[in-house]
Amino acid sequence: MRESVTKKMKVEQAGVDSSPQSHGMNAVDPQLLRKTMGCFATGVSVVTTKYQDQLAGMTVNSLTSVSLRPPLILVCLARDARTTRAVESRGWFVANILHEEQMALSNRFAQPAEDHFADLNFALNEYDLPVLHGCIAHLTCRVETALLSGDHIIVIGQVCQSEFTPGPPLLFLRGAYSKVQPRGMLDVPEAAWYW
Repeated sequence: MRESVTKKMKVEQAGVDSSPQSHGMNAVDPQLLRKTMGCFATGVSVVTTKYQDQLAGMTVNSLTSVSLRPPLILVCLARDARTTRAVESRGWFVANILHEEQMALSNRFAQPAEDHFADLNFALNEYDLPVLHGCIAHLTCRVETALLSGDHIIVIGQVCQSEFTPGPPLLFLRGAYSKVQPRGMLDVPEAAWYW
């Protein structure tokens, strides 16, 4: 993964200036962008990994599917975070998708800390990666690609193991946790826009 990030960084540094100002545009204020993107409800997950016997994890809401064949997901990790460095070094991670009652777990992994796992209920899976108990889904991934973009690293992971249990997800909307309010099923063919 480090090689991929390094290559991307060199390409960006050697490439054409793509900043808004270079095209006569104004840059959007970061706080305005945060509030605008807050209108888009997301799920909440905790990315976990283990590198050199050290456990690491961080809360993320930038998680999405990329492909079914091959099975790929995308997650955005803060560029300078300890967990990002651990994922980068190990090349593997688990996306633990949180249940709606796991707000405290989300808050725990959202704060910088030396040991998020102290007194926490988790297990190591067959890939020797930490899996958090009580979540509605887990995706164990091998890092396929990593791209440096702004203050985050976009990580595309190939899903090697996937499991889920029924249950409502924890949502994040307009800077606050939220819950799903079921409205019925979509009346469109399965091959349509969602998967």
